[in-house]
Amino acid sequence: MASIPTPAPSQESLGPIARITGVFFDPKNTFADIARKPSWIAPLAVLMVVWLALNVALVRRVDWEEFSKEQIAKSSFASSRFDQLSDAEKDRAYEQAAGRSRIIRYSRGIVGWPLVILITAGIYLGAYKLFAGARLNFAVAFAISAFGHLPDGLRELLGVPVTLLKDAHAIDPENFLASNPGAFLASDAPTWQLGLLAPLDLFSIWSLVLIALGFSMADPKKLPLGKSLTIAGGLYALLILVLTTTAWIFS
Repeated sequence: MASIPTPAPSQESLGPIARITGVFFDPKNTFADIARKPSWIAPLAVLMVVWLALNVALVRRVDWEEFSKEQIAKSSFASSRFDQLSDAEKDRAYEQAAGRSRIIRYSRGIVGWPLVILITAGIYLGAYKLFAGARLNFAVAFAISAFGHLPDGLRELLGVPVTLLKDAHAIDPENFLASNPGAFLASDAPTWQLGLLAPLDLFSIWSLVLIALGFSMADPKKLPLGKSLTIAGGLYALLILVLTTTAWIFS
């Protein structure tokens, strides 16, 4: 009598902590595991906590009125309008701008990462389906995007002690860590130069590579790593072009 073959045991999935550490030390196997059983709560929670901590530190340490003055000075449109105000009106306007900046920082600390991951997951999923016919669903794309952005979270985590220890007048809330060429621009540099150079960030590029790897592991037949990197890199280049052009138009 022929024996009935015993089915192979299903591979045990990694836990949340193992997945978070695996993204940094064993990304290939980790993203393969994420693709088999998508999850996103743990990385999203880590990103939100770290981002909120950084924004709290920035709100407490940055001279927001001085920052508002610098931002207005970089925009010819805003500067022309401010030139028509009296000194008292300018002071009130700077104070109001500083207050809005603090509120926006707290708001970004709460809703920033969920929105970023939601949007990037949708864009990557659409691009990979359009250009490669990838056989993926949104749950997988969202999980890959959440885990893939953890290097950005590491950048923000490093930014917390830098913000707390750095001279308050030297803190740039938009470029709090010198991990991209934009951090070395002069304070009066045109905003389009920052839009061009700031996205060339070591941690952001690291995240980009991880996300491309994640999608490749989710559908290796349709998305070999080289093709996945090409599509992701093309999207990122388009983002840089849009940021630079927009900053140039309104500068």
